[in-house]
Amino acid sequence: MRALNMHIRAVLLTESDMNEIHFSLNGAMRQVSSLGPVVTLLDHLRLAERLTATKEGCAEGDCGACTVAIGQLDEDGQIAFRAVNSCLMLTHELDGKLVVTTEALAKAPSLHQVQELMVERHASQCGFCTPGFVMSLFAYEQSPATRPALHEMLAGNLCRCTGYRPIIDAAHDIAARPQSLLPAHWAASVAALPDACINAAAPADLDELDRALHNTPSAKLLAGGTDLGVAIAKYGADPGPLISLRNLAALREVKLSEDALMIGAAASYSTLLPFLERLFPAFAAMVRRIGSLQIRNVASMGGNLCNASPIGDSAPCLIALDAILTLRSIHGVREVQAGDFFAGYRKTILREGEYLWRIRIPLLAPAQSFHTYKLAKRYEQDISTVSAAFRLTRDNDRLIDVRAAFGGMAATPVRARAIEAALVGGRHEPAALLSAIDEDFTPLSDFRGSADYRRQASCGILQKLLAQQEQSLSVEDVWQL
Repeated sequence: MRALNMHIRAVLLTESDMNEIHFSLNGAMRQVSSLGPVVTLLDHLRLAERLTATKEGCAEGDCGACTVAIGQLDEDGQIAFRAVNSCLMLTHELDGKLVVTTEALAKAPSLHQVQELMVERHASQCGFCTPGFVMSLFAYEQSPATRPALHEMLAGNLCRCTGYRPIIDAAHDIAARPQSLLPAHWAASVAALPDACINAAAPADLDELDRALHNTPSAKLLAGGTDLGVAIAKYGADPGPLISLRNLAALREVKLSEDALMIGAAASYSTLLPFLERLFPAFAAMVRRIGSLQIRNVASMGGNLCNASPIGDSAPCLIALDAILTLRSIHGVREVQAGDFFAGYRKTILREGEYLWRIRIPLLAPAQSFHTYKLAKRYEQDISTVSAAFRLTRDNDRLIDVRAAFGGMAATPVRARAIEAALVGGRHEPAALLSAIDEDFTPLSDFRGSADYRRQASCGILQKLLAQQEQSLSVEDVWQL
């Protein structure tokens, strides 16, 4: 067990000690000023608050045992909840929010309806994972409850005992019952919180962020923090200076214009999904496989890009869609093509003191279609072995233009120009496709797949893409539910 006062040191961008934060924990006001800057919410709950129902299973956001509900007041003064992995969330990001754990749901002599139905359906055995399931179901009560939606919602919670069927049964029962009323003091406790803590480590506007990064260019920006959370929680990493983006609504804006979708770099995937479902359904399907609902509720597309992983799933989509990235610093702004953003393995072209501000995705023309593919060891919540994205432009039945991009095939996500030429030129036989792949890539080998596997798998992706364009041929995706 990690000690509460971790040996990890993060330098905050203020000359004084970190300003205190205020949040509501199960309806009770909390004012914290002596907390280390990289203490996770899970550690704070278990070690400082002694709320031990929330468990640590994997310390990387896969198992869901650490799930809690985070609430904020909406425009109508009602609490909107989202499920998050407390093992990845830094406690200081709670400023101005409500945290609910499973201990707060039961009020003697009765349980909350989610807990009651988990008992009635025999949906718990050893109980280690049960609080996480309960909190995921609690945060999801107001949402549609189709079977696919419930599977997606619970995909971030793992159980070794029950086989999931009784948990799904309980979830259906929960959806069929009227929502239980929330305690009135929960909303009151959030409304009574002071304004969010504004200090140099959590800038209030973009100009302040510009100055903060200019003064401390080595600082890391903290948006969703899901990758940073793994480094801290699992490996004890020292992230160095941190600047929180929690107060910057300008970085979370998502706007649709006549010709493009504009995305703030810190907007969460959950915020983006309704837009992607409408405009780029294949992109939405890829996002749903990036991580669980708990991850998507906090993780951002901007963070996924700036990590510059060769297997980041957003990048091939943005490259194939000819997205434009706007970079900003105290010296001004500049725009770059998504495909030009990566300088090498986990390196970007960001200059000192510069950050990704927003992402502009042009809308598809009437003659265009967009397609994505991902190969991984697991269907959901797994890192890609190979991912690919294609924007096709047709003139009647003739393919006249292709934008293709791949992840997992090189040190960076990259556009595949030889493959584009082969597809447009009608060179569709496997030998021609493999030749184009060899021209574009020298695939890497690692524990996820050998170079030859990636080469053959990429050829299979291209053949599937072509088969799906044939009106007379139906191609099915098959996986175990």
